[in-house]
Amino acid sequence: MSGDSDAWLYSGRGAAPALRWSFTADAPLTDLKLARETGEVLVADASGGLYLLDRRGRVISLIRTRHSIQRVAWSDTGDGGAIACDDRTVAWLDRKLQFGWTRETSDDILAIAIDPHGTHLAISMADGVTMSVTSTNRKVNRFETIRPLRYLQLLVSDTHLIGAAEHGLVGRYSLQGEAIWTEKLWSNVGDLACSGDGRHLFLAGFAHGVQSYDGNDGSSQGAFVTEGTVSLVSCGYAKRQLIAATLERHLFVMSDGGDLVWNLTLPEDLSRVLMSPLGDWIILGFASGRILRLDCTR
Repeated sequence: MSGDSDAWLYSGRGAAPALRWSFTADAPLTDLKLARETGEVLVADASGGLYLLDRRGRVISLIRTRHSIQRVAWSDTGDGGAIACDDRTVAWLDRKLQFGWTRETSDDILAIAIDPHGTHLAISMADGVTMSVTSTNRKVNRFETIRPLRYLQLLVSDTHLIGAAEHGLVGRYSLQGEAIWTEKLWSNVGDLACSGDGRHLFLAGFAHGVQSYDGNDGSSQGAFVTEGTVSLVSCGYAKRQLIAATLERHLFVMSDGGDLVWNLTLPEDLSRVLMSPLGDWIILGFASGRILRLDCTR
């Protein structure tokens, strides 16, 4: 991207972000994950390609598989991760993106999440079962929820995960299956984000804006209302700033208090948005397969 194609970066209000680098996959994007400690990005495309990019957007590792990859997970330390492919298969990957082991699941996989150090993997399925396994493929536990969990995030501070269904349920669980708390939802959910310690939890609530919760007890903290239909959300490790994207291609960055820092109109449909731990840069993953890093000016 250069020249006139960058004009959209200056189309909004507030301090415009700066384009740091761009990368384009060989096929449409299927998933995208950020290693928060290393700044690396794992990219999966619709052709079965997997790319590991360094913090400058350069390819570290690349493999092309014959699998249909739906979800990816990558540890914050960058030591390894996993993919969900072919609907009911989970595969473990090392840093060079080589397969370690594979496991078949009982139903279609909805989400996977890995802990920051890459020792445990959580897998949620369409039958309402969420299973946890170790990096050596040892089963830890399984538990069932009233509604299948579509979104998962493992926390840094303890062995808990935050999970949300597409509608009707959000909760915090231990890897042993204990429900720390659960709450009913009254809106559909398009995405989930939480701070590293799980204290701040955000849900993309479509027409209801960004729904905010206390991740310690599940109490509602209100909502950030934006223009449009919020479908994606992300925050930093320590919260600080929050980013949200809408189906109408609007991108908003907000402060802790919900004040608008900047917003702009995107040139194409967005599939994923990720914020750096300190909130000073973001990764945009467009449906076309184009990946951008934008540095937020201060």
